[in-house]
Amino acid sequence: MIDTETSNNNLTKKRSGPPNRMNDLIYRDWMKFQKSFFRFKDYQNLIEECVCFFTKAIWPDNRPSQTLIIGFEDINKEMIPKPRQIEYKSVKSIGEIVKILKQKEEYYDFVLIDLTNIDSEEKLADFLNNDADLLFYSLRRSMVTFRYCGVVSKLPRTNGSGFPIPWSIAFSSRNHLRLRDEKVGLVEATGQILYCLFMQAEDDSELAKKVFPNELSIFNGNIEIPSWTIPKSPPRSSIEVLHPAKFPETLVEEFIKLFTKPGDNVFDPMAGTGSTLIAALRNERNAIGVELSPEWASIGQNRLNYELQPTLFGEPLQKAKMLQGDATNLDAIGQLNGVYFDYVVTSPPYWSMLTNPGSENQRNRRNKNLPLTYSKDQNDLGNIQDYNDFLDKLVNVYDDVVKKLNSGGVITIVVKNVKRNHILYCLAWDLTIRLCQKDKLLEYAGTTLWCQDDVGLKPFAVGTHWVSNILHQYCLHFRKK
Repeated sequence: MIDTETSNNNLTKKRSGPPNRMNDLIYRDWMKFQKSFFRFKDYQNLIEECVCFFTKAIWPDNRPSQTLIIGFEDINKEMIPKPRQIEYKSVKSIGEIVKILKQKEEYYDFVLIDLTNIDSEEKLADFLNNDADLLFYSLRRSMVTFRYCGVVSKLPRTNGSGFPIPWSIAFSSRNHLRLRDEKVGLVEATGQILYCLFMQAEDDSELAKKVFPNELSIFNGNIEIPSWTIPKSPPRSSIEVLHPAKFPETLVEEFIKLFTKPGDNVFDPMAGTGSTLIAALRNERNAIGVELSPEWASIGQNRLNYELQPTLFGEPLQKAKMLQGDATNLDAIGQLNGVYFDYVVTSPPYWSMLTNPGSENQRNRRNKNLPLTYSKDQNDLGNIQDYNDFLDKLVNVYDDVVKKLNSGGVITIVVKNVKRNHILYCLAWDLTIRLCQKDKLLEYAGTTLWCQDDVGLKPFAVGTHWVSNILHQYCLHFRKK
């Protein structure tokens, strides 16, 4: 249970800064909610946490907050701390939801709507065609300006496969509401993922779009994809920690075991310091990596040399090589001519996040005198400032990579949605849409969420507005047709 038996100034007592304008939470509970993934218990607990985060019991003008909860089952509104005014409507049909929203204008401080009944591609298409615009228009109209709202959606299957319905719902909201962030709930009893899509009653800088299931190539074969994973990161040497963005070998090992067999060939076109290659070798796979930066390529090759040392049992059977080169021009790397792979796993730059001087990660690395970017090379994708230009070039890279992937092979791309200048850029979702158009060679096979439980929380905008700590990353799996 969240501790709300506090004064409005509790945050400032715990931590210097402005008074808490959003809610009545103590610092500990504010920070807990900022984590972008959570272990789902039940809807009652979820609703209580959301209401207590996004509203005060009494606003400074002595008005009790007004909250509307629509849908969900077996909710006891009396459990939500008073004197908040809570309206609870158990309806789930979109028509009934819209009818309720139309009853009041600029009234609610927080609204939470259950859209989990949109659980198939057919229902999603019907929602996008007939209901999305009216629903989000009515939702915006019912709310006090700048207040928050949310919708809860779910993936259609109990593993990570199937069309990502919540992403499409989120995109469709942006004509009327500002999409702020997503929190993902891990339903441990079933392996399912719940999405809590949070929005604000103001205009969004990004235009809405409607992504229909029939627009993308979706793989419907039998691949058991884990919905999420929480790997432990291994200790890093003083050399390895220099690289500003690494994923743990334990993460890659899970996917290598899932999508390949011993003796297969694994490729990473943006190999960094070689985590993918190390994971492949340790699981009896061959590996090749390409890295633009001579410094990172050298570190990666030294790590490989250590792994490839003979032992008392003889020479290693597998082979691995780090190539210094440009992933945007694979044809220029002669050692890749005529070489094909069974599996590709890689993590691109998260757009220009490493060149954002105001980011918490930048400040931490600057304080430790660590490198702030991958490189200063003009061909480095991480140095591109325009989002759509970055996406175009990234898709071109993967289009070329896929040509070297054997038919039926899988490519896994580790990426996350990013925020810049208070705008949410859905990088993982946008990349999926672009790679899985009908005229492309890839089918979307599913997503595994990499949830980081070993990363400290940062106090973003405490007491002022909602900025999550994005601690879930998307491991996007695509299959070559």
